[in-house]
Amino acid sequence: MRDQVLTSVSAPELQPAMDANLAAYWAEYGRAKGCAMQQSPDVLWFYTGVPHPLFNGVQAAVLKVTDGQRVLESLGAHIAARGAPAMWWIGPRSNPDALQTMLVQHGLEPLGEIPGMALDLASLAGEPAVLADFTVKRVENAQQQALWARIAATGTGFSADATAALEQLEATLNDARYKAQHRYLGYLHGKPVASSALVLDAGVAGIYAVATLAEARNRGIGRFMTELPLHEARQLGYRVGILQASTMGYSIYQKLGFRDVCAYRVFLQSS
Repeated sequence: MRDQVLTSVSAPELQPAMDANLAAYWAEYGRAKGCAMQQSPDVLWFYTGVPHPLFNGVQAAVLKVTDGQRVLESLGAHIAARGAPAMWWIGPRSNPDALQTMLVQHGLEPLGEIPGMALDLASLAGEPAVLADFTVKRVENAQQQALWARIAATGTGFSADATAALEQLEATLNDARYKAQHRYLGYLHGKPVASSALVLDAGVAGIYAVATLAEARNRGIGRFMTELPLHEARQLGYRVGILQASTMGYSIYQKLGFRDVCAYRVFLQSS
């Protein structure tokens, strides 16, 4: 049975749902072989060893300072062993004053804020406009998973080492919760150039990993890769779409009707 669908972007349950959906997406990487994860009602932290902080870190942190210290130490041990840094996401429910002070005192680097945005799916217009010579396919097997990871990482600007590590990791993911997520590859003239993902969890439709290769930008592809999953979610009965916006995608999401509802403050842990 799926979670009860959130019916409004003004519902008081929106922020907990956003945090839970975010955690659901990243938790799949922590469950992979060779990775580490701890999940409780108060925190999710995971460590994959992929040399990019997005793939090692803390979400859904509603912690006391003493509990935060234990998470810092656990992540620090993994960082010391494998070298990849980690990212802490501090949201409105994360007791931000105490946690932020603690993180800074322990030498973590503030990286700024990431907008959390929401959209009433009823406000979406008709089907996404057709783009010439552009098609989208759902990811269905390990080979496509690896390709999806390569496009998502390259389009986001990851290093070659991080891209290769993510590609290898993504191809191993195969549990039921991962398969319940939807991943999409966009093809221009038959060549893979774009990615996105849809997570239907905690009663909302979360959009992740929207990326387009540099040579295919400024054609409306990023917008298409965002809209298509949202339309699918609406057809499945979902009422609210959510995402965490990159600087590059922010204006696109605003044009689609997304509005800021919170901000996640992010911190880098490198030791």
